[in-house]
Amino acid sequence: MARFLALGVLLKKLMLKELSSFSSVRFNNLLFCIVFIMFAKGGTPKVAFWSTLFFQIVLLAPLLVTFSVDTQHRLPPERVATWPLTGTQTLLLSSVSFAFNPLFIVLFLGYLFWMGLAAGLFFLLLGLIVHGAVYAVGRLPFKIRTPAHLSISRTPLKVSGIAQATWREMLGTLDFWAALLIAVSGTLYRLFGSAPEPEAFPMLSLFVGIAMSTIGQRMLRLDEGRALLRYRLLPIAGWKLLVTQDMTFLIPLAIMVSLLSLRTGVAFGLVAIAVGRYPSLRQRSGQRRWRFVGGDPRFGVAQVFLGGLAGIGAARAGLWVVLVAFAIYVISIFCGELLWKRTLSL
Repeated sequence: MARFLALGVLLKKLMLKELSSFSSVRFNNLLFCIVFIMFAKGGTPKVAFWSTLFFQIVLLAPLLVTFSVDTQHRLPPERVATWPLTGTQTLLLSSVSFAFNPLFIVLFLGYLFWMGLAAGLFFLLLGLIVHGAVYAVGRLPFKIRTPAHLSISRTPLKVSGIAQATWREMLGTLDFWAALLIAVSGTLYRLFGSAPEPEAFPMLSLFVGIAMSTIGQRMLRLDEGRALLRYRLLPIAGWKLLVTQDMTFLIPLAIMVSLLSLRTGVAFGLVAIAVGRYPSLRQRSGQRRWRFVGGDPRFGVAQVFLGGLAGIGAARAGLWVVLVAFAIYVISIFCGELLWKRTLSL
């Protein structure tokens, strides 16, 4: 029992250190969008909470998975191994470590005091369910491994390699999976809903784009900037590199919104990439795998606002808005080429 209490004290110290630095709090466009919708709904915070419940689950579920995975790495494995615990103590320690996550505490207190007891209990219950599922999967008697012939090279040597590397890094973000969850839910609603509302499909397409849009700010930084160092050594023009990465972003986005509102999603995606061009090339970031991408709030607001205008305009005015969005994207390619050359000179 004394060993268990000692580990608990260590967890407390780690939690206070993380909380003091706010290292877990990042800016993501989907978070901005949900907060905006909750305020736009008006009324009491409780009404806003229940009216945006689906989008909150889409954001919270992957985030809680990340919190739970982090509990496996917060304590040094060597120290835990020297202090053998029973199965019950291990589960209890894991749950305490999960609850000590700084952002989990901030979110729980926010739900509890801003939206009421029911919302706070809902968040806590969702967290316990997600953590229990991750804990159980982590202790399966077998491991899921990727077949060797499906593995992707970490050293891109040509355009196809760059696309593969970018795709691999995108799959390692929670933004992609949140967008996929929204897209699948919206598609199922359209195909099997008793009386689907046509006006809902462009909005769902926008939400898919918003969930993906923060990636546009970090296309060259998804692996903490290591890919940027490799790309500098490749004999490839900057515009080819940018177009290759952009298509790796746009094609999955187009597939996800194909049964919702294709022109809405494509118009939004083109503008989101154009706006995110500068921070992708010039800003440094420490993006980690299996996290929501942390963006710059200034560019994030511009992505959501300008991309939203393009997406809604494409849905209501027609394909000419998509052409305007494409023209903006082409201009961003030329500007990106200039920024890429400056990057090579650094």
